[in-house]
Amino acid sequence: MRPATTSINTQNISKKRTRYMKRNLPPLNALKAFEATARHSSFSKAGEELSVTHTSVARHVRNLEAWLKAPLVLKTGRNITLTDLGKAYHAEVERILTNLEQVTDRLAASVSKTVRLSVEPFFAHQWLNQKLAEASDAASNTHFELSAELSADVIDLDNSDFDLAVRFVSNENQTKDMHIFSQEVMHPYVSSSLVQEDDSPEKKLKALSALDLMYSYRKERWDQWFQTAGLTPSSALTYYRQTDFRLGMLSVLTGKAAMIVTPSLVQEELKGGLLCRVSEIGIDTGGFALLVSKRAQTRPAVQHAVAFLKPLLATYTVK
Repeated sequence: MRPATTSINTQNISKKRTRYMKRNLPPLNALKAFEATARHSSFSKAGEELSVTHTSVARHVRNLEAWLKAPLVLKTGRNITLTDLGKAYHAEVERILTNLEQVTDRLAASVSKTVRLSVEPFFAHQWLNQKLAEASDAASNTHFELSAELSADVIDLDNSDFDLAVRFVSNENQTKDMHIFSQEVMHPYVSSSLVQEDDSPEKKLKALSALDLMYSYRKERWDQWFQTAGLTPSSALTYYRQTDFRLGMLSVLTGKAAMIVTPSLVQEELKGGLLCRVSEIGIDTGGFALLVSKRAQTRPAVQHAVAFLKPLLATYTVK
């Protein structure tokens, strides 16, 4: 008669052991101290990053070595180098901490109600800030962290800290996934102290030819305008880019420069009679768009913000 046999389910035992067995992990503070020390090759710089003293960092690293029963760092005077074991261990620790950081950031972002919105300064100052303030009650479920960031290029949201952006996007860069809410035409403007609206076209063009020609985006906008207007610009004209819109506007208002820009950006100056449009001929270069980050577009707070902003931006008009 064959003896009775007992079947052992090793998979279930493994699961139970995994569930109840204490993890054999080194102290997290010691890992952080070692990783920072390895990255900076310095106890002092690691301490500055972690907001502790270099003595505390060194103690954590020594405790980690004692816990592992293995040498990780070598200290010769002020110089710190990694042992071969230290280099191999640091590569794994850095990978694990980086993954933990990324997972934590994604989780925090997924539940956060804060939506980070990047806006070109002049658009924010001229229109959006006031509209957001007026519509604050409707946006009560979404907290906007408004950041005015000037950029001549389309912002790469998926490689930035922003969830949404309002940008002027040139025609050649517009795509079907952008929420374009305003196509605009650029015109050249000069100070009203030089010419008036009822002056002849010849007088306006003469005033233009005596000024420096300023642009916020590309010099080619001036070239395109001259071509559209059927004019040949003088080779003596001076062009320069002004990244600070307010300083650039000051140069125009004081009669030192001309600016080619969309009328939406100079509405206040036009209402106040401070600027004069040189010509009714303009160039269609693009429009303002609401851009949504692909990595954040599934977040409820971002979806709420887009639903709130789209009808608001649709009311944007150029007077």
